[in-house]
Amino acid sequence: MCDIEAFIVKGCARTYYLDDKGAEVILQFAVEGWWVSDIASFHEQVPSNIFIETLETCEILYLDHKTKETLLEKAPRFERFFRLLVQRNLSVTQNRLINTIAKPAMEKYLDFLNRYPSIPQRVPQHYIASYLGISAEFLSKVRAKLAKQF
Repeated sequence: MCDIEAFIVKGCARTYYLDDKGAEVILQFAVEGWWVSDIASFHEQVPSNIFIETLETCEILYLDHKTKETLLEKAPRFERFFRLLVQRNLSVTQNRLINTIAKPAMEKYLDFLNRYPSIPQRVPQHYIASYLGISAEFLSKVRAKLAKQF
């Protein structure tokens, strides 16, 4: 069960799950200013299928379930703050879903670079390939093609 919601003050983390073949499928990278958690597990207090791993030394702030509920009860303004965070998360998730389904690999990669310019220098390329839903080998071909264009 996911017991915390963590805010990344410094560092980089990833969330992933294991597919039916045991391969890691990256769902999210979280860097400075991002929250990371298994939202469903945290809020519904059910077992999690998602793993969270720090990729760099991280400085994090976190809330456990009870502390968050107390905070929301005693400081109602935080209710709006967390609602806005959930809306941001949903927006990012929807855009990622559309990109994964509808765009070719080159466009997915360029969009990723545009949205997350610091991540390629911080994480291994095979993690980016997993996030994009392509093989590491295919990502290498995309990057080589891009390099020739510029």
